[in-house]
Amino acid sequence: MIVRGDGSREKNELIESNFSMWWENINPRLHSNNNLNDWNIAACKLAEEVVYCKNNILPEITRKNNSDVGMLLIDRSILSRAVLISEQIRNFTMDDLYPEYFFEQGKVLTVWDVLPDIIFLLNAPKEVLLSRLSKDDPKYNFRKEIIEKKSNWYNHVLSGFPGIIRSKVNIIDATKEPIEIHNEVYDIINNLKL
Repeated sequence: MIVRGDGSREKNELIESNFSMWWENINPRLHSNNNLNDWNIAACKLAEEVVYCKNNILPEITRKNNSDVGMLLIDRSILSRAVLISEQIRNFTMDDLYPEYFFEQGKVLTVWDVLPDIIFLLNAPKEVLLSRLSKDDPKYNFRKEIIEKKSNWYNHVLSGFPGIIRSKVNIIDATKEPIEIHNEVYDIINNLKL
């Protein structure tokens, strides 16, 4: 099961139909006016969805497949969230990642609620990342700006995370060939003790 990050959610990439109108309404605002308040609201909504999927949808999928194990893939959420917050709050804490005033009443979540069992940080020099972009990509300018301005921030914010979160992060050399990256990720997941 895959849950996309708040900035990469397309109208047709929704988890369930009851989330669709919300994302359909906010997505254009996320990419047009760069309003940090909208990004904060979207991050908290994504956190709600992650917890809902983890606690409800994923167990149902694993039961239907007669499996004891399921995997929920999330696109950069906690690390990206920390990068965004570090722009607003110089010495942020984990409590700053999901402030309660962005949630609907009674739905407050913390970073600990959405913390995955394992985090992969695919790391490559800025030049390599830029060389991989396609000008035909509709999000070319968006991706280029993020790489140019923030590609080095992930390691910086990671150093400010508590040890328990840093211990879940596996930094992967993303200059390797895709099959090598795949094999490394596969081996790490295979050896994961839950």
